[in-house]
Amino acid sequence: MPANTQSRRMRATLVRFGPQLYEELQEEAAVAGVSVSQYVREAVVARIAYTAGQRGDKRYQLPVSGSAASAAAGSARTDSARIREEAAALRAENQQARRHRRETREKRVTPS
Repeated sequence: MPANTQSRRMRATLVRFGPQLYEELQEEAAVAGVSVSQYVREAVVARIAYTAGQRGDKRYQLPVSGSAASAAAGSARTDSARIREEAAALRAENQQARRHRRETREKRVTPS
């Protein structure tokens, strides 16, 4: 991680994808149960960890104690599962709201 981490707010960047790649990205994100943005963020973190580990960066090496690594991995899996459940609930809520809005519009358009 860079030494200058004074600003803790998230930063936005523009990433462009070709149509086919974006469709694949949407499909994979849906299968994973996360948004495209979250999928891309997780991919970036994985890539950073991989390349840093390949060059021997100590911050990305597994601890000597297997139980500490196992505990950290378990905690990460638990957090990930919770976040995915929350995301699924939000998607379901969004779908329900869209369905309700559509039905309401159809009732207004259809004369009684």
